[in-house]
Parts: sequence; structure tokens; C-alpha cells
Amino acid sequence: MAIVGFLVFGPGASGSKAEWFFGAVVFVVVMVTMWLTLTIQRQAKNDIAQADERLRRELAAADERSALELALTQKWHRAQMESQQKLHHAELVAQHELARIERNNLLEQLQKQAMIEVSRAVGAHTRMLATLWTEGATQLRNPDRAEREAAMNALFGQISQVVSDVSVELDNAHLLCQDDRLQDALNRVNDAVLMAIQVAEDLHADVVEGRTPETNPIPAVQHLLHERATAARRLAWSLLRTGLEDSAAPAVDPAGDPSV
Repeated sequence: MAIVGFLVFGPGASGSKAEWFFGAVVFVVVMVTMWLTLTIQRQAKNDIAQADERLRRELAAADERSALELALTQKWHRAQMESQQKLHHAELVAQHELARIERNNLLEQLQKQAMIEVSRAVGAHTRMLATLWTEGATQLRNPDRAEREAAMNALFGQISQVVSDVSVELDNAHLLCQDDRLQDALNRVNDAVLMAIQVAEDLHADVVEGRTPETNPIPAVQHLLHERATAARRLAWSLLRTGLEDSAAPAVDPAGDPSV
């Protein structure tokens, strides 16, 4: 305003004033332009700084989100892996338990069958002893020693086969039944079988020589065989029921084996 007042009211020629006025206008324009330029530059710097700060914050937030997402993904993956491992472990445990139960069930069935076969073999032995006594009584009426010996030898061969069968079944039962009490019971059955063999041999010798036995020893040894085989079988059923043989299911004691 001072410059304008000087140019309008001050002394001097009009041309000079016009030049001064034009110069003043140019000066003002330049100053305004410079001011605007500086203002724009400052604003631009501020905008750039704000943009940089905003970008920095956005990048930091993005990094934080990425880290959080990565952590969540890793946590989820670990949880999945742990869940799969636990499931796999549970499946293995279940499979092992199922295999153990199946093995125990199979062992139980084999033990039961082994004791049944022992009873059957002992039953066949007792029947052969009865046949031996009957044949011996018949042959004692035969005056020919050679014929008596031939008949008794043939029958004794059958008895030997039956005794061999008993021995095989007892061995099988010993292998399958590991309880000491049952082992002792099977040993007592074997002792009775050996005693029966001795009785059969004595009867064979008496008949061949034509000697009539004073008493019939067969019923006593038959009773002993039956008693010990039955005791062993019942002990086996009891062990299976109470789980002492690590059985998975209770066994049922049969009412009686018709073979004994």
C-alpha cells in the first residue's frame, strides 16, 4: 500500500510512475509466487512426510498382521499336527489293545481245546484198559500160550498208540498253559497214565503166562485217570474265568466231557 501511495501521489513523471508501478506489480507477483512456491513446497514436504508416515504405519500394520497371521497359521498347524499325532497314537493303542484281546481270545480257545483233547485222549485210554481186561479174561480161557500172546500183543499195540496220543496232547497242553498249578495238574495226569501203562503191562504178562490176577486193577486206575483229567480240566476253566491266564472273556465250564 505504501508503494502504491508513493507511485500515485508522489512527485515525478507519469511514465516513471508507471514503470515503478509495473515493477512493483512484478515484484509483488514474484513475491507472491515465491511465497506460494514455498508454501506449496512446505505443504508437499508435509504431505510427503505424512504419506511416508502413513506408509510406514501401514507397512508396520501389514507386518504385524502378517506376523499375527503367520503365528495363527503356525499355531493352527501345530494344533493340527498334535491332534493328528494324538489320533494316530489313540489308533495305535486301540489296535494294540484289539490285537492283545484277539491273541488272548485265541490263546483261550487253544487252551480250552487242548484240555478237551487231553480229556478225550485219557477217555480213549480208559476204554482201551477196559477192553484189555475183557480180552485178557477171554484169552485166559485159551490154553495156547502163543495165541494168547499174539492176541494180547495186538491189543497192547493199540494201547501203545492211545498212550502216545495222550502224551502228545499233554505236551500241547503244557506248551499252551503256563500257569504252574495247571502244569502240576497235567503232570499228575501224566503220572496216572504211566501208572495205567504199568498196570496194562502187568496184566499183559499175567495173561500171556496164563496167570489169573487176584483182583481187577483196571477200575482203580481208570478212576484215577478220570479224576486227574477232570481236575486238570476244571482248573483250566477256573483260570480262564478269573483271568489268571490273561483271558479277555470268561470261559464256560462244560457240564462234563462224554469222552472221559
